This record gives sequence, structure tokens and C-alpha cells, in this order.
Amino acid sequence: MRPRSSLLVALLVAATGLLAAPVALAQDTTGTGDEPSVRAFLHTVGPAAPVPGDTLVLAGTIENTGGEALHNVQALLRYSRNPLDDRTEVRRVATDRQLRWGQRNIDYFDQLADPLAPGDTADYRLEVPVDDLGFDAPGVYVVGVDIRVDADEPDERLTVNTSRTVIPWLPNDDPLPDVPVAMLWPLATQPSLLPDGTLSDDRLAELIRTRGPLSALVDAPGDTPVSWVIDPDLLGTVEAMSDGYEVAAADGSTTAGQGAADAVAWQEALATATDDDQPSILPYANPDLQAVARADPAAVSATARQAFLRTRDWLGERPMAGRTDLAWPAGGTADDATLSALASAGARTVVLSGDRVRPVTDDPIARVTAGERELDALLLDSGLQAAGRDALAASDPAAAALALRQSWLAETALVGLDAQNTGDVPASLVAAGPYGWHPDPTVAQALVDVWTTTPWISATPLAAVEAPAHPVVVRPRPEPAATPGELSDEHLATVAELRDQTAHYEALVADPDPLTEQFEIAALRALAATWRDDPGGGVAYTELATAQATSRLGQVSVLVPESVTLSSNRGGFPLTVSNGLDRAVVVQLELTAEIPDRITVGQVPPQPVDAGENASVDVTAEAAVNGKVPVTVQLTATDGSPLGPAQRMVVNATDYGAIGWFIIGGAALLFVGAAVFRVIRRRRAVEEVDLPVEPEPLRETAR
Repeated sequence: MRPRSSLLVALLVAATGLLAAPVALAQDTTGTGDEPSVRAFLHTVGPAAPVPGDTLVLAGTIENTGGEALHNVQALLRYSRNPLDDRTEVRRVATDRQLRWGQRNIDYFDQLADPLAPGDTADYRLEVPVDDLGFDAPGVYVVGVDIRVDADEPDERLTVNTSRTVIPWLPNDDPLPDVPVAMLWPLATQPSLLPDGTLSDDRLAELIRTRGPLSALVDAPGDTPVSWVIDPDLLGTVEAMSDGYEVAAADGSTTAGQGAADAVAWQEALATATDDDQPSILPYANPDLQAVARADPAAVSATARQAFLRTRDWLGERPMAGRTDLAWPAGGTADDATLSALASAGARTVVLSGDRVRPVTDDPIARVTAGERELDALLLDSGLQAAGRDALAASDPAAAALALRQSWLAETALVGLDAQNTGDVPASLVAAGPYGWHPDPTVAQALVDVWTTTPWISATPLAAVEAPAHPVVVRPRPEPAATPGELSDEHLATVAELRDQTAHYEALVADPDPLTEQFEIAALRALAATWRDDPGGGVAYTELATAQATSRLGQVSVLVPESVTLSSNRGGFPLTVSNGLDRAVVVQLELTAEIPDRITVGQVPPQPVDAGENASVDVTAEAAVNGKVPVTVQLTATDGSPLGPAQRMVVNATDYGAIGWFIIGGAALLFVGAAVFRVIRRRRAVEEVDLPVEPEPLRETAR
């Protein structure tokens, strides 16, 4: 920090040229195109909520992201003396240059290394007596840092970046009233467990390793009263990893997974963290029911029931206790079909985004109509939600943590100030980490810290949040059809194919196979709401699961010869069905002659085939004429679904058979009858004609 009086600045300009006069006078222009480009991060704001007499520190890092060296690089204070009007403005500060843009103060600047080469970074630090800022009434104010560099033109300066944030200003001795805030703490990720027990990838190993994002989420709360909300598919996958596991590739090969030890440690850490709590266990894999409802309204209720039932079955097999009546729709909103499906499946409470319901209400708990029922609606605070989303979008963890903290301070301070001005008791707020988030440990810890250490925030268990005596009935504002991020039609089509293959496999096996249930569970995983953040990964997972079902079906086949010969009018020939599965199956054979008038093939009843065995199946056929007739052979499951492609064979008939002889005999009789008829007719014709009498021949006389 280098505070300067106006006189001193003038002297410096005249004597050394350290700070050119255009710094204060030149018009702000931000580098675009080929002009200078800087990426800036604000890492430090301290104190986070200053009071009179404090020195405000603003510090961070800049990076030259352009292609040319930057000269005379300076970080200068920018601030506005006008407080924000309401909480909605807190969310606009980072992006809206029309909002409290304020002024630049050239008395407070930091001169950085000169030159700053392309790709190089530099740290800046400003120290400003907060009393010099001239803040007046209590409120939330905007402060920030301009990054200024020399332009190509002489005496011209460019503002190439501005980082802004918010700070509460509470100069009065009267403390703010407590603002109760309850915190939902979700644990979820994209599924990876496949029906055969392998994993589709090994990303989860990275997430649960020490200092990984999911480990940070388990470690950060400590003893705080967070309300755990957990996808049981995540727990089941980590459980499967803990005994050692394989990772499947698209070509069917597998490699050893690397996260077994981390899985054991993560399970132990989570058990310790939730020991005194009863987590809410979501419907299994938390499927994106709104996407299902859009694509197939008839399927949404069945999908919801399957997800809730699977969670209850999963918990029933383990000593873990948990609440199973909480639902968290994707995107924090739901249409009527989704709400009705959730209610019919057993949900009693649904988590919704406060900014996605109408009418707007300050109550943390409302009611929502779900078909013929009503559910409790737990409304997440819009401002605190936005702070979490913005933090996840930031590429720099330290900057994200700072932005998250300052946004929380500003949002809750404005709630407290409103209550202080009106004499009311602040309404409780419900906050949550974004569903399916994978934060840097710095961000996760920053959220817990601001929630638990801010003087006017009262960290409150969710159970202590009281519903109003007469809850408002709200209606969610559903997302538009095919909202960007919602599971795509392509994705849903791959899930439909997985379900079809699962049904075919179920129809194939002779007795119920536990693997069938695993395929059905994989279809739930394929619909997980977390795939909204990874559409390509969702399709890839589903295709791998489908390939496993298809592979199972492909292990049952029929051996079809190129040709067979019938030695009589009615005969038979064998076909061999091969079962490469470890399960007995029941199959059917469908044989179709291409010329059915020449040969007929008898129906083959369903054929059982033991596990790992070959079975010979007798086929009967009857020929009407001699010759060769192509016949198509299709092996199917009992539901008629094909097992492999249809195959073609030739049936050769060498004996006419009864039908043939009957035809030949009939033709012969007709021929003989026609011949006899012609002879008789000829004789009659001869008798009817008057022929001349021929004289007897003369005899010779003796001499």
C-alpha cells in the first residue's frame, strides 16, 4: 500500500514519472482483441466486515494472459460510497458495471513489476484506512481493484481488469440481531458402479482421496450442526471399492482400481462425522424425474417408486439409520408430474429453490401441492444459493472462497439490518452447498467458517427451523422443456435401451437372477440428476451398462448348419443351443420357411438349457415336393426378443411324401381316364360310318 497526498503525487509525477498524470484523467478502456489482457483474482479482503478505525487490505494476483509484455502495471482502489439497496444487488456486483461502479482513488495504488511478460503473474496489495472511504450509513458497500497498464499511444492508459466485491459496514455499536441459518450438506456425485461390480471409471478415487473434494466435504463441517443429505449410490459405490475393484473399459477389458484404501478411510471419516446425526438418505441415485416426465410421463411414477424402494432396501441391509422421505429435485424445481410421483413414492418434504417458487415468501418452510396431496417445501435461500454457485464457477479456489465469504456476509447482514430497522425477528434461512458439488477444500472450509464464525449468523440445526403456523402454499416454477443441462433425448434413449436389454435378460433366465436387479439399478444411476453436469459421461456410463447386458444375452446362441436333408416326406433334424451363462435359461426357436407351400416346419416348444451346457433341440418338417427350401432360424427369449441375428439354412427334401404321391397318383388316374375316353370315342365314330364292301379276290383255274 502506498498512500499519497495530491501534492506528493504531483511531485512524483514531475520528478520521476512514476505515476503518469493520465492515471487519474484518462478514460477507462478495457483491453479487447489484440489489446492487453489480464486475469485478476482478489484473494484477500480484511477485515471482512470492517468498522471505523480499521485498515482495509485488498490483495490478490494478476496474470498477463495476452501476447505482449505489459508496462507500468498498477493496481488501484475502486469503491462506491453508495450502499446497495437490497439483497438482489449483491448478486449483480460481479457482473454489472452499471451497479455502484463508483470511483477510482489514485491515492491508493500498488506499482507492480515492470514489464509483466506474457504468462507472468504478479501479486498486489492495497492498504486503505477505511475511514478514508467515506462510508456513511450502515449497509453493504462495493470495493474493488482496477488493473491499469500503459497503452500503445503515448499518455494513454488502459483499465484491463476490475475485481469487485462487497463488504458490510456496521459502524454502530448496536449489534445486528441473530440471523438463524440452517445448512444442508449434500454428498453426491456421478455414478460409476456397473451391474457386474466393476466401475465405469476411477474418478471417484480422486474425489475421496485425502484432500479430495468429497473428503473435504466430510472433513469441513467438524462438529457443526450441518444436515447431511446423501445419495446412497455414492455410499454403495465407495463400499464396493473398499474391498478392491476393477475399472471397465469400453472394449470390455478391466484394470485394477486405485482407490480401495482411500475408500476405507473415507467410510470411516463419514461414519465419525455423522455419528450423532440422522442423515437424510435421498432416493437412490436421485434420478432426474423432471427429464423422465418430459420424455415419458407414464414412467415417472414407476421411476420414483423404484428409487425410494431401493433406498429403503439398501438401508435395511445396513446398520446405518437415516431419514428416507426427503426429495431434492434436479435444479431445485419440479413440475406437477414430478411432485405427484414423489408424493406417491413416499416423499414428505421436497427441497426447492426459493427463487423458483411463486408466490415469493420469506418463510423457510412452505407447502406445495403434489397431486391430491401436499408436501412440505424446504425453500433454499436464493442469495446464499447464488453465492455457492458463483464460488463453484470461479477457477481460482482462493478467489472463490473469498467471494463466497463476502457474499454470505453481505446477504445475511442485509437480513439483519432489515430486521433491526423494522424491529422484527429475522426469519430463518435455509442454505445448502450446491447439489453434487465437488468443491476445493478451501471453498468448503470457507463456507463452514463464514456460517459458524460470523457474529450475527446463528448456525442452526434444520430440526430447529420452525414452520409457520399457516404455511404459504407455493407452486414451483418448472424449467422450460429441454432446459440446457437437463438430461438430453439422446441420454434418455440410451437409458431406454438399457431397460429393454434388462427386460430381455429377465425373460431369458430360468430363475430370478440377482444381476437383473443390478441392471435395473444401473438404469436409475443412468438417470441421476448429477449427470446434468456431465452429459457425455452419463451417456458413456449408460452405454457401458447396456453393453454388459448385451454381452450376457450374447452368450446364448444356436448353432445352425448350412443345410439339412429330409430322407422322407416327414422328418426331423437337430439344432444345438449353447448356453455360456452361469445361469439356466429358457429359449425358443422360431423357424420360418421362405416357401411355406413347399415345406412346413413344426413349432418348437420353449427349451430349457442348463448353465454352461449345450442342448440339442429336435425340429420337425414336412415336405410337399422334392427340392431345396431356405429356412430362417431365430433364437429368442421367452418374451420373443431375439438372441443374436437370424440365421439362414437350407432344408433339402429327397422324398415326395404322402402329399406328393397323392398328387402324382391323381394325375396318373386323370391321364389313364383321358386315354380310355379317347379310345372309346374313336370306336363309336368308326361304327357310325357306312363303309363299301370289298369284293372277294378271284381264284386261279387249272389247266
